[in-house]
Amino acid sequence: MKTIILKFYGIGILCMLLLITATGFAQSNTVEFTTAGLKVILRQTQKETLVMNMYFRGGTSNYSAANTGIESLALSGLIECGTSKYPANDFNDQIDEYGLHIAGIADNDYGVVKLSCISRYTNEAWKLFSSAITSPVFETQKFSLLKEQKINDLKGEQSNPDSRLKWFAQEFAFFGTPYAINPFGTVAGLQLLNRDAVKDYYFNTLLNKNRMFLVVAGNISREDLEKKIQEAFATIPAKTYTAANVVNANFTEELYKIENRSIATNYIAGIINAPVLNDPNYPAFRLAVTLLNGAMFDYIRLNKQLSYAPSASMSEGKISYVTLYASTTQPAETVKAMRLILSFMKNKTYSEKTMENVRKSHLLSYAKRQEIMSEIANQLGEAEIMGDWKLAENLASRMSTVNAEEMRQVLNAYAKNINWAYIGASDLGKESFGK
Repeated sequence: MKTIILKFYGIGILCMLLLITATGFAQSNTVEFTTAGLKVILRQTQKETLVMNMYFRGGTSNYSAANTGIESLALSGLIECGTSKYPANDFNDQIDEYGLHIAGIADNDYGVVKLSCISRYTNEAWKLFSSAITSPVFETQKFSLLKEQKINDLKGEQSNPDSRLKWFAQEFAFFGTPYAINPFGTVAGLQLLNRDAVKDYYFNTLLNKNRMFLVVAGNISREDLEKKIQEAFATIPAKTYTAANVVNANFTEELYKIENRSIATNYIAGIINAPVLNDPNYPAFRLAVTLLNGAMFDYIRLNKQLSYAPSASMSEGKISYVTLYASTTQPAETVKAMRLILSFMKNKTYSEKTMENVRKSHLLSYAKRQEIMSEIANQLGEAEIMGDWKLAENLASRMSTVNAEEMRQVLNAYAKNINWAYIGASDLGKESFGK
């Protein structure tokens, strides 16, 4: 299959990377400490920006499928529905006045409240951030508007096949696990949730120091941060919390599910198993996905012209997986091409030159992300959810030693079966999957 050619651009940049070592990447001034019973991860920099992420462990394992969307409503409600000190309109006026960015987000593995600001507005930002976390009131009228907005957003996503595909594929592939639950909810589920239930969920489930931790990246001293935490969060309760045992997937056979729609373009997602961040196989597999993504584009888009933007992307969490994606008018040929590419890669041992280039590409990407405070905070927080924030800081050095044979072996170990999700003409879908 000689037509799969991987291209790496920016030769000058890659040459520059010869001067960068994985050891240099691993060095940082990130520290971990506990203040007022709250775990804190702090990366100090001299940049005039500050990011604070308050994480809540558990995600969709915190609640049943019947309550899907409750965490999304709760965390968004912290920002949109007022606090005991700041009514909703006042809260939002101050966000605009100081140019703050603040949001509450629900995910499969965690919930998080994120704040970013210019350092000179740290005190003003902290007052809003801490008030939202400790004393939200979920104003009735604002809550109703928020709930209506989220229902409308979900309706829009479901009507768009491209947006619908992600959750359709995930629900099918991970049925019976917390990953089959859409953290944003369902239209029917959100309609049944009321303010009192959401407020009770926040105060009696999420607001618990034993399931919370704070990640801060930016220009702030440890002393200042500790003082702020002590004053704001000392009274947050610390209750018993046992993390759910979420087991990574293991597909034992190839399956597919079709959602029939009368549309001109068909949408395909093929999900395959992947190692999690703290698995020794993770670095080699992540490099393999980079090559797989390039191969998908070269062969399906450039060579066969079957799809405008085919891709292979890795979703990382307690359950990690890779999604092979394409939208096409020729689904049978596209699925055939996806299988061919994957088979080709599982049987090929790449040259050392190719491996050197893909390793450098990842080192460059890592270096760029270390210049963005929100990226630093996100990486540290997500690694901590997976067991240890140091996994984020050690990733570059872990990848720097991966060789071609390791990559080939790990791809063969995980990419054994594909779970397909398809939205489009059902007859073409059945033809595509050979059944």
